[in-house]
Amino acid sequence: MAERQWRGEWWVAGEQEHSCPGTLYYSEDGRLRLELIGGFDITIREPLPEGNGYSIKYETREVPIIHGLCSNEEFTLLDNNATHTSGFGIFRGSIAKQDWTSIRALRGVHVQDLSEPIFIRAHLQLERLLHWSARSTFELERILEEGKSVRDGKVGTRPVEPVVADCGDVKVSLRLRSTLFDYKHRVIDNSRNLEAREWATLTISPSTPVSCKEFDEIEKDLQDLLTLSSYAPCGALERSIVFETSDTHPGSDRHPNEVEVMGRQIYRSQTGMKNPRPHEFIFSLADMEFTELIPRWLSLKSKARLGCNILFGLRYIEKGYVGTRLLGVATAAENIHRSLRSTSTPLAKAEYRRLKRKLMAAITDEPEELQEFVKMGLRNNPSYNDRMLELASIPNTEAVDILLGDREGWARMLKNARNNLAHANERSSQDSDPSPAYLLLEVTYALLCLVLMAELGISAEAQRKAVQGQRIGGVSRQFRAHLGTTE
Repeated sequence: MAERQWRGEWWVAGEQEHSCPGTLYYSEDGRLRLELIGGFDITIREPLPEGNGYSIKYETREVPIIHGLCSNEEFTLLDNNATHTSGFGIFRGSIAKQDWTSIRALRGVHVQDLSEPIFIRAHLQLERLLHWSARSTFELERILEEGKSVRDGKVGTRPVEPVVADCGDVKVSLRLRSTLFDYKHRVIDNSRNLEAREWATLTISPSTPVSCKEFDEIEKDLQDLLTLSSYAPCGALERSIVFETSDTHPGSDRHPNEVEVMGRQIYRSQTGMKNPRPHEFIFSLADMEFTELIPRWLSLKSKARLGCNILFGLRYIEKGYVGTRLLGVATAAENIHRSLRSTSTPLAKAEYRRLKRKLMAAITDEPEELQEFVKMGLRNNPSYNDRMLELASIPNTEAVDILLGDREGWARMLKNARNNLAHANERSSQDSDPSPAYLLLEVTYALLCLVLMAELGISAEAQRKAVQGQRIGGVSRQFRAHLGTTE
């Protein structure tokens, strides 16, 4: 898709009387660029004492919202930054040209304030969502005779009822949509075509209207779920939000209330690639019902948000030094354990309190500062090695054994790599093809995926199948060989 552009009038929100003509550009990678003829006064002016004029600071004032109108179509640009101003002077009207970049744009509405609660729904399309849904509106039938297909066959569509997951203050629904079959008789081409398209959409419906940014977290969480399930980064293909009609936002027949959300994302969707790399799901809706999976996932992600963000960030940004990424997955593992097993302790709480009282009683003759030092230093927390072994005990035992072979050897290797990397020890960056560090990185990522699957309630059979697949299985065999545990 080529760069899209819109020409119209643009102004700082609340200052329409000072509008400028300009063009908004939206590139394939999600970059938003506004080029104005003229520009906005972006200096900071402070009144002088006793009202005798004002002083000017040659600094850029923040412009969080810019509005635009292009052929009666409304635009709201959010989080804006002026990148270039020419012909700049202290008086309004002396700017010849001005360029802006924006983090996000809403096409179809003027939002006056970022906290304005006018949006009632969000629609989200993600990579691989239709395949992951294990559903289809198409009815395809090929008649077989003795196991061989014959010329007779049937094709059609049927409605598929949406499924809705109740997640407390928000509902998430999965809908399958399709076009009617288009029959084209190409006389000159000596051919006839029968074509149709289907796709899946996630709809997020809060119980009360919310601001545009309120959808960000749950959309990211659903994107992470697809990334976990497909064992590959999943980008957002399309995002839109729907506003509630009011006197301030009346909508129109020509421009319905659905607003396109535009902007750059951390991970760019790979749709349209000529040769997309193959992938396999480690679980899908064939393994758990949507109505059960979504509330469980949103609760789990909320509980282990930091660790999951680090973990999936390794998929969205796949480039980088192996050592840095290995330190990232080791950190994610520790954070996920802290979140999921926050009550885990080496000693029973009663036993720890008894032991602590005994130790403190033994040093009562020591200076107060030394007693305080010992008191503050005593902790009933598991070691990193203990945390990793407990993590490895969460998924199905057979699946973990297939993946790691020697789980104690894995935990020890990860702990040593983490300590070496944290202290910039050169022993942690030894190269080979593939390096032990890379293998450790990949099996640890796979184990954390198994942990999340187990916490969601995905079956032991699905967990075992996941580690025996092509992507995980190959790395697992090499890692076990490195540890000397190959069967």
